[in-house]
Amino acid sequence: IVLCGHSHRSELIRMPDGPVVFNPGSIGCPAYGDDTPPAHVSEQGSPHARYGIVELGGPGRADRFETIAVDYDHEAAARQAEQAGRPEWAYALRTGFMSG
Repeated sequence: IVLCGHSHRSELIRMPDGPVVFNPGSIGCPAYGDDTPPAHVSEQGSPHARYGIVELGGPGRADRFETIAVDYDHEAAARQAEQAGRPEWAYALRTGFMSG
């Protein structure tokens, strides 16, 4: 099992004849853009914070992976971003998408 984060997107990937890659997403940063080569955008598509639970199945049982979406006051966070002069972050916090 490979556990990862920092991509801002929740994903579960079962590699053929290999490990399972589990990323529950992001706590409070549902979309992100970076111009550093290679330029990229990562979007969750909703403003929820996310975390994951892994339950190891043991002999003869499958492992279980669960991503939990948690509502939080993303509007307050978006207002703080606006007050800091960052309307693009405010949009991302409200929607889970990057603007433009």
